[in-house]
Parts: sequence; structure tokens; C-alpha cells
Amino acid sequence: MRKRKRRGDGLSDGRHAAAGAATKGGVGLGNSLESILDIVSEATRQVPERDWARLPTDLSKNVDHYLYGTRKKEK
Repeated sequence: MRKRKRRGDGLSDGRHAAAGAATKGGVGLGNSLESILDIVSEATRQVPERDWARLPTDLSKNVDHYLYGTRKKEK
């Protein structure tokens, strides 16, 4: 049986590093911790109205159709 090499920092790979960074006083997230709703809200405010008007009216119902090309669901 092959032994696994151990890293000195206690992390088995990079997947756990991001989770740890968020809990250490906002490292990598800026000085203040914003809620995800604040971040999404700010991002949506930056989208021009003409771009919102281009979205299909049935996007939420047929998201799989628009992303993957599946059949549209009936209205």
C-alpha cells in the first residue's frame, strides 16, 4: 500500500483553503464581509435596462432549454 505525502499546512488540497480564508477575518473578501444578497444586488444594478429587456420572459421556467437545449416546457 502506498503512503500519501502529507502537506505541512494540514490541508490535503486547495479545495479547503478557500473555506478557511473566508473565516479568517475576511481574507480575500475585502475589509467588510458583504452578504451574498448584497453582492448579487450590486451586480444586477450594473446591468443596463436594455439588457434586462432582452431576457426571455420564460427564462426561469425554461432555464434548461436556454442553457442546454432541452425541450421547452409548456406555459
